[in-house]
Parts: sequence; structure tokens; C-alpha cells
Amino acid sequence: MVRVFLRRVERVRQLMQEQEIDCLLLAPTTNMFYLTGLRTVPDERLQLAVLPVDGPLTLVLPEMYRETAANLPVEFTLLTWPDHQDAVALMRPALSVLPGRVAIDDKMWTGHYFRLRRAFPGAEFVAAQDLLDQVRACKDEWELSLLEQSGELADQVMGETVRAIREGISEIALVTLIEKSIKDLGGEDLAFRPIVASGPNAARPHHRSGRRVLQQGDLVILDFGGVVSGYCSDITRTFCLGKAAEDVQEIYRVVQAANEAGFRAAGEGVACQEVDRAARQVIASRGFGQYFNHRTGHGIGLDGHEAPYILEGNPAPLRQGMVFSVEPGIYLPGRLGVRIEDVVAITGEGPRRFNDFPRELLML
Repeated sequence: MVRVFLRRVERVRQLMQEQEIDCLLLAPTTNMFYLTGLRTVPDERLQLAVLPVDGPLTLVLPEMYRETAANLPVEFTLLTWPDHQDAVALMRPALSVLPGRVAIDDKMWTGHYFRLRRAFPGAEFVAAQDLLDQVRACKDEWELSLLEQSGELADQVMGETVRAIREGISEIALVTLIEKSIKDLGGEDLAFRPIVASGPNAARPHHRSGRRVLQQGDLVILDFGGVVSGYCSDITRTFCLGKAAEDVQEIYRVVQAANEAGFRAAGEGVACQEVDRAARQVIASRGFGQYFNHRTGHGIGLDGHEAPYILEGNPAPLRQGMVFSVEPGIYLPGRLGVRIEDVVAITGEGPRRFNDFPRELLML
């Protein structure tokens, strides 16, 4: 495990040299966890991982995290501060040699960012995310194993939830069941707030589940993910309560074909936008192009949404170890929605799904 983190730090430093970045400042985000193994709670207290291109890694933490940091899998210098003192004032002498070009975590609280800019007026601050994406986008075998486990968890939770779908149950009740099942089946957290969208609500891709109760003939979208050892899953399936009309079944078949086309288009060296085009072409060719109103997918790992992004205008090639969603959909306003989503990994043998729950339309 120690070697995993050492390799990550070495790779980041190599990219820093190539991009002429003198220092990297990470907030308590997944970026900090990726490089140090440290997970804390982001809040108004300043927390930083300071990585110079040469020299020791320094962690700047509130005193309350001293014990948490004691057994991290990286070597570091620890600088702690008590709540009643100014963290920036305390760290300024220790980091007085903070160099000129500083890459800063994109997800740092804005207040912390402005305090650092005032404290180090001679520094040139640039965004760090492009650099970090280059390291994080391709998962190693350990990460792929955890993502596979997270996908298996999502499949199990989907099975538990489907058995609870019935006429009269509310969307929010199914959300509660999903959240409980993720925890009961071994997930440490939710990847995001689950989406349960029924009937006309399913026409909104990011519907916020409410009190609506399911009715016969409804299409029901379930979209959720869990977290296993920090790594997220993301799955979507669409079901019908009762027998679906033939035109609804046809729409479902179009989305299912688009999901398959996106999956089969993926491969090492293939541009991200080509996967989007493959899925989108299936839907457009059947006359529903205007009703597919979001990108085909997004990367997934420590964050639910991260690089690579599977959309038109992204010519970046897929590389071995990249993991992302393929989630085409059709949404008819005021009537229905259908989405089928799988998490896909690029391997030396081609694309591989981390979700195995059936993709055929289940009429419950």
C-alpha cells in the first residue's frame, strides 16, 4: 500500500516538473486522499497538503487531526494549529519559501483560496485539476478491484430495491430503502443522493425524488451508487410497473441499443466523443435525438463525476485503466423517461462492464 502512494507522489512530481509547477496545494478533497490517504471533514478550518516539486510533503491541519494523520502511508512533515489561532499566520514562516508557480486544488473553499493569495502575494496561482486528472484518470489494479466491488454492491442494491417496487409506494420511500440497503450490504457511504423518478417525473434526468406514489403503467428510473473504500459506483435502470405499451417498449429498446452501442464503441485509443456519438446516433436515427439531452457519460472513481467526460467536443483518447459511465436516455417532457447506465472500464482486452444487473425491460 505504501508503494501505491509513493508512485502517485512521484508521478505528480514528474508532471509538476514538465508543467513548470513549483508547488501543489491540496484541500481536504479526494485529491488529498489520493496522494496521502488522509480523509477529513472539509470546513472553515484550513487544511492543506503542500507538495513542493522538491522537498518534503507538508500537511497543515487543525490540532484535532493530529492522531488521524499519525499512520498515513506517506512520509510528511506535520504542521498543526489550535482553533483559536490563525492557521495562515502560523504556516507563513514554515512556508516562507513558497515558490512562484503554485497549482491549487480546484475544490478548495474560496475563502481559503483568497486567504492564501493574500498571505503569499508573490505566488502565481494556477488550477491543479488538469494535472491531477492526468494521474487519477487511469486506475491501477487496486483501484479497479475496488470499483468492481462497488459495482457489485450497486447490482445487489438494485435487486433489493426492485423487489420493493409496487403500486402506492412513494419515490422517497424507495430512496430511503436504497440508502439503507447500500449501508446494510457493506457500502461505507452514498456516492450521491439516489434518484427515484416515476411517471412524468422520469422525464427529468436529475429529478429530486418526492412524495409521488407509483401508479400502474409508470416507468420508474432508479439511479444511485455506493462507496467501497472510497471508490464510487453508479448504476441506472428503468422499470415498468405493469405491462408497458408497445410504443414505450420500443423507446426502451432504442435506449438499450444505444447503451450497447456506446459500450461497444469504447476502447483504448478511441476518442471520448466517439463513444458519445455512437450512443447518440442510435437514438437520433430513431427520431428521438432532441430527447437525449445530456452527455453519454462521465469518469468515476474517488469522485462520482471526474475525468474522462464522454461527450461531443472531447477528442481525448481513452486509455487503459480509465473508468466511466455509459448512460444514454430518452426523456419525453411530461410523459416518461428511460435511462440505462453502466460503469465501463478500458482494459487490454477491450471494454468491461462493472454492472451486470439485467438491461432488458422488467415489467413488474
